[in-house]
Amino acid sequence: MSRAVSFSVKQPNGETVFFTQSAEDAHCINMKDPDEPLGRVALRSFELEGVTWPTAEHYLQAMRFEREADREAVRQAPTLERARKLAGGWFKKKRPNWKAEQPVLMSRALYTQCLTYPEMAQALLGTGDQVLLEDSQFDYYWGIGRDRRGDNHYGQVLMNIRERLRQRAAE
Repeated sequence: MSRAVSFSVKQPNGETVFFTQSAEDAHCINMKDPDEPLGRVALRSFELEGVTWPTAEHYLQAMRFEREADREAVRQAPTLERARKLAGGWFKKKRPNWKAEQPVLMSRALYTQCLTYPEMAQALLGTGDQVLLEDSQFDYYWGIGRDRRGDNHYGQVLMNIRERLRQRAAE
């Protein structure tokens, strides 16, 4: 008997489309697991913006700020926990349109990691045409949330990168 997975995807026009499909057709990811080949917290340093970033999470957290000094403090954080703590708080000025820019910034970080680490690119390409779901019960922006109605931006970012990698290979 096949297990079903229900989830939704928010379209660019703001409409939400609901899906139900067999679990075999979906690939669930835990983006915060350091051992997850497609996660954003794995220690896979990469160069972007002219500097080296320890993880995609460091990059994303740092890029929320306008001031270079704030970004640099997060980049230099020795642990993910410290980077997140430095990125938190209300007193630092966030960049305008932060919410809308997050998927673009995450795409830049993860795509650069895929180009830097072929094993990451192969893991992503190895998902074939499966729908990629960030299976967080608590994150309704990056994940699908407890009720499977989250935006799944992380899964969408990875599926877009997967398509870009395929196009690059075909060139």
